[in-house]
Amino acid sequence: MQRGALLAVLIGLCIFSIPGSAQGPAVQLCVAGMQVAGSSASDTVGRELLIKFLNKEKPDKALPIENVPIPPAVPEDALAFSKQKGCDYLVTTNQTEVHSDSSWGSGPGATSLNIQTFFVTTAYRLTKVSDGAEMSSGPIKASDKGSEQNAIGFTMKKIADKVTEAIRKAGPIAK
Repeated sequence: MQRGALLAVLIGLCIFSIPGSAQGPAVQLCVAGMQVAGSSASDTVGRELLIKFLNKEKPDKALPIENVPIPPAVPEDALAFSKQKGCDYLVTTNQTEVHSDSSWGSGPGATSLNIQTFFVTTAYRLTKVSDGAEMSSGPIKASDKGSEQNAIGFTMKKIADKVTEAIRKAGPIAK
């Protein structure tokens, strides 16, 4: 009898001392398609880049974040869709500006090169789905010599950092 009780206590201690066993459910973050200049058009490449950078964020064992891609890009539609999906947070993005400038520079052998620089501004908004409260937002600017997609990628990396930081500061949501 005492052996059985002792064995049960030891098994219980082993189970509760396993790292990660105290981990709660993951926070559900809906990631909407990126709007392009405030239209209803969606850029799935922007969303995929954002999810890629969100997935590369250092994991927080106490507050894991699960990214859920959703198709709507317009914030109001995305919020309604996020409620249906049961998400805790929603991040929307809007590419508000994209332009390029050309400048001439010297290349090897004193040849002239036309160097194109792409400038991108992407606004983001992190929303708490339950009440629609804004958690974090703002415009992010980036530039890249050679590729518009790289410039978009730089803005998405910065947005991933800000979104992850805001969710961790807010802590888990009581369900």
